[in-house]
Amino acid sequence: MKKVLKIATGVVVGLLAVNMLLPTKIQNPVEGCGRESFHPQSFWHPWGDHRHRGIDIFAKKGTAVHPAIGGIVVATARNYGKGGNCVLVFSSGLRLHYYAHLSEIDTHVGAIVTQKSVIGKVGNTGNAAGKPSHLHYSIATIIPQGDWQWDPKMMTIFVNPIKEME
Repeated sequence: MKKVLKIATGVVVGLLAVNMLLPTKIQNPVEGCGRESFHPQSFWHPWGDHRHRGIDIFAKKGTAVHPAIGGIVVATARNYGKGGNCVLVFSSGLRLHYYAHLSEIDTHVGAIVTQKSVIGKVGNTGNAAGKPSHLHYSIATIIPQGDWQWDPKMMTIFVNPIKEME
């Protein structure tokens, strides 16, 4: 029990430090990719029975994925539903950055990551199986900020990553 309490305390302190100390400017998370690697109107585009809550950044399978902004890794998952292999990073601004369809996960829960860290590799896992390799990248938050949209189905606010990279 004491070990769990120490870990929880460390995570809380880490989250507070991340939220206060790191910059809020984000970069394209896929190494070597620019704005030409994704459609400029892909955020919130109608997608089946919902809206596309992020952007798909297309790149060669195995291309390094870096955090768009530094933070702390709060979750990793293999074969997690539609997202396949994915990583979740908590950053400044009380934001969660979601990286999905990874071919590899190269980080672990609790890791403090910077924009130079490699957290995974571009792939086509989850519902991207059989499709061109890409990274699905989205930003969720509890506080309306930037160019955002409310998703009543998920009860979550999603921030437009394209506008954040400008």
